[in-house]
Amino acid sequence: MTIEETFPLHRCIFRNDLEALNNILKDEESKKQINKRDNHGNTPIHLALMLDRRNCILSLIKNGCDCVTRNNFGWNPLEEAIMLGDMDLVEKLSYMKFKSYFDGFGKEGGIIDQWNDKLPNCHMKLQMKFKSKIPLLEKLGIKDIEHFYKKGKNFRMDFGFSGFDFRGVPRMMKGSLSVILTFGYNDTTRCYLLDHKAKRYTELFPKTSPKISDAYSQTKMDVKTMFKFYADNSKLRVKKKSNTSNFGFKNKKRTIRINGNQKYNTDLFKFKDAILIIRKRDNEQIIGDYKSHIKTTVTDLDKFKNNTNTISSEINNTLFSVNDEKLKGFTMKDMVKLEKEISNADSDSDSNDSDIENDISESSSDVNTKIIEADTDFKKFIDENIYNISAVDSTVSDHVIQMVLKGSDDNGNKITDEDILYVDQILPSFYSAYLKEKRLPEDQQKKLENIYHTVVVKIELGDMKISNNEYIENFKKSENVSNMVHNLAENYYNKTEKKSSSEHKSFKNVPIKREPITEEEYFNPANTESLHLGRVMEISEEKKFIKTVIKFWLTKENAFPLNCYHIKPIIDIICLIIFDQVNVTPEENNYDRHLYYNTCNFILREVNATKRFPLKFEIPIMASTAFQSKLLELDTEPVSDDLFKIPENYTYDDAVAFRFIK
Repeated sequence: MTIEETFPLHRCIFRNDLEALNNILKDEESKKQINKRDNHGNTPIHLALMLDRRNCILSLIKNGCDCVTRNNFGWNPLEEAIMLGDMDLVEKLSYMKFKSYFDGFGKEGGIIDQWNDKLPNCHMKLQMKFKSKIPLLEKLGIKDIEHFYKKGKNFRMDFGFSGFDFRGVPRMMKGSLSVILTFGYNDTTRCYLLDHKAKRYTELFPKTSPKISDAYSQTKMDVKTMFKFYADNSKLRVKKKSNTSNFGFKNKKRTIRINGNQKYNTDLFKFKDAILIIRKRDNEQIIGDYKSHIKTTVTDLDKFKNNTNTISSEINNTLFSVNDEKLKGFTMKDMVKLEKEISNADSDSDSNDSDIENDISESSSDVNTKIIEADTDFKKFIDENIYNISAVDSTVSDHVIQMVLKGSDDNGNKITDEDILYVDQILPSFYSAYLKEKRLPEDQQKKLENIYHTVVVKIELGDMKISNNEYIENFKKSENVSNMVHNLAENYYNKTEKKSSSEHKSFKNVPIKREPITEEEYFNPANTESLHLGRVMEISEEKKFIKTVIKFWLTKENAFPLNCYHIKPIIDIICLIIFDQVNVTPEENNYDRHLYYNTCNFILREVNATKRFPLKFEIPIMASTAFQSKLLELDTEPVSDDLFKIPENYTYDDAVAFRFIK
């Protein structure tokens, strides 16, 4: 094969020759090269996105190119498109990315078929929550009960919330939603979102609701900074905690109850000593057909040539961002100090294990987590119009407020305190946001303020100790608490350590290099370095040492009917998505795939996974805050097929979605 004949698709893109590209793609044999990497690790779609060859991009997408796999620099096609800022391309690539997930997992002999060989039927009831040792954050703690159903290639997940309200204090909105996913061959996979309170549903795939598609694409617009997380696992250790206390007594904390009264003794395993590498890409601009000018402090961006043992994953832009560094009566310095005090505690001590078994009924006793059923006409009216009262400036919202002020609904039924709390539970901050808008006459405004403070605020703060502590007084002020939480998250995710002038390189006022590259130079077989084209960008890295990464409570050996391998496909699916490996075959020499499987096999071997089953796990989010999941019920008997069907009395509504109100 001559040099001219190598990488014909790439060459058409390099020349921006759409006609020649389309002619090649008409040939079925040549079309098989649509995802082939060139000598620099770029597939045709990567090269087209780098050089902003829009028509070539659309042609490649139309012909089913791989829209998931990363190039040598670690970026997948969607990420390259996001930095272009083209919403149409983002929407098309997003759809193709999700299609790759469903096609790859559901294909004949795929991971779902393999899972069915191990566990064809399953129902799990799970408790999930965020827990914190800081009282303020614990007060805002999020907890929920989820149900997961599996029957062959049919899946269902039930949620006890409908979204998050970021007005004032960030809070979880209670609800009853389900995602139903039925895998099939030859484009027969379907995914739906159901709202059981409103008795409505929408289709998530393949005919995605325009509202959901647009909302998703909007989150990818105007992105200025992109993060990649890599984990250096060269020092990773799996440590089993002793089951005896410091005084020689048997530790009773690790007995976990599932299926009601069945008790299982567990062993606590800690995965320790990982190094988190945060890579940041920002300050980007398009410069045309030149080599990318990458201003970086990273000595080697090509991870395939890097000796560091890393695995990579991506993170979306944080939901939290605020510029205020100081709050009234409370500063971030105070919070950081408290964080450090907690993080400096001995993580190996029993008092810090967070493994004490909680009573299963704890969530039902919490006023803020107990779901009130729609058993009155007023509550049913709220359910039926839930998607019209998300915004306070709507006629339906005005009507709800007038009923509350009048004290009766449209049928003359009395509106009780429980009815008023129902609105606050479904749409947290609805009343406070409405009051802030001042849409009412002065006398009605005062009356609503009185109702709000005597019913809603009284219940929410009734169990708080509100002495003269200024710290707690500021917590009561929703605006301050919101800013505090947002600042805390921003401080954790976006903090950059101050470096000395000898360690830090400033990129300001550095002249842009425009290094042209010819077709002959790019496709020269002797040139095999990783190349990025068409951009100016800044890339920096920060390393964080994480002492305790994750905790698992695993059953004693051979004490449980299932083992870790019965649910390992769940981990595989999540990791294949996170690491962009869905379209990477086991035969390919893929760095991320090899590292993931080596790390996973190492962990499974260390915990003796063929004889144990996880009943609980905990992942640290910050030094004092963690996400925790605990198994409450498990059943492997087949469930009814009706669980995976849309009820006949449900109506289609493209507004059904998880809501994020700001």
